[in-house]
Amino acid sequence: MPENPLPAYAKQPVGKSRIPAIFWLLLMMSLSLVIGTVLLSNDMKHLRTIDRYFGFGLFSYEIKPPPPKALPRPAPPASVRLPLHATEPATAQTASTFLRTWRISGAAMCAALRNAGIQTSEWAAASFNANTFECFFEHSGKREKDQLPSSIFVIVRGDAAGTINNMRVKIVNPKTDQNGQLDPSILRIFEVMLRQPQWLDFHEALDAIKNLRDIKEDGFGASITFSREVLNPDRYNFTLSLDATSGPQKRTRNYFSDRIWLPSPEPTVETDPTQPAPASAQ
Repeated sequence: MPENPLPAYAKQPVGKSRIPAIFWLLLMMSLSLVIGTVLLSNDMKHLRTIDRYFGFGLFSYEIKPPPPKALPRPAPPASVRLPLHATEPATAQTASTFLRTWRISGAAMCAALRNAGIQTSEWAAASFNANTFECFFEHSGKREKDQLPSSIFVIVRGDAAGTINNMRVKIVNPKTDQNGQLDPSILRIFEVMLRQPQWLDFHEALDAIKNLRDIKEDGFGASITFSREVLNPDRYNFTLSLDATSGPQKRTRNYFSDRIWLPSPEPTVETDPTQPAPASAQ
C-alpha cells in the first residue's frame, strides 16, 4: 500500500530564485554608459590611452620629437692679460729702431722744411725725369772780397709714390758764430732732416754738423755723411740716404711692406705756439 502523500499544506523545498533578463540588460546598459562616459571624457584621454596600449589603431597620432637635451653650461672664458704694447698703436720712434725705412713721405718732408723756414719748392716731378720727384731750395749770397759767396742748396728726391731716395745739402762759405759753430738758421735744415725720419741711433751727427766736423755714420742700411771738400775747404756736403743692400735688411723691408701692413702715421714737426715763426734761411 503506497505511502500516504504529504498533506497539501506540507512545506515544499525552497528552489533558487531567477533574476529576470531585463535586469542584466539594464545593468549592462548602465555599465556601458559609465564606461563610455569615462572613456569619452576629457577629450577621450582614457580611450586614447587604451588604444595606444593595445594598438587598436582607432586614432592617428602625431609623433613629437623628444625635447632637446639641455646644453652643458659653457666654461667661463679664459682670462688673458695682454701687455700694454700689444694694444697701443706703434710709435714712429719705437718702429724706427727696428725697421729702417723712411717714416715720412717726400711731400711731407718738404712741408716740414717749409714750416721750419726753408722755403723749398712743392714736391713735383723733376724736369729731367718724370719718374723722379723732388723739392729743392737754393740761395746765394753776395761775394765779399776774396771769399766765395755764401750759398745753400737743399734737395729732397724720391719717386712718384712719395718714397724718399735721398736728401742732400750743399753749403758754401757758411755763416758761423765766434765759436766757429754753424749759424742756427742753417743748422735748422739739418735738425729737420735728422729729426723727421725718427732714426734715433744717429745721435752724434747733428753735433758734428754744428761744429763743421766731418762725420759718417752707417746703420742698418741708412747712411749719413757730412764732409768738407778736400780741394775747397769752404764747401760742405751732406747726404742722408737709405740703401738696403744686405739680405736681412731686404727681408725685413719686404715683410713690413705697406702692401700687407697698415701704413704708419707720418711724424709731424712739433712747434711751440708761443714762439714766432722762423725766418727763411738766407
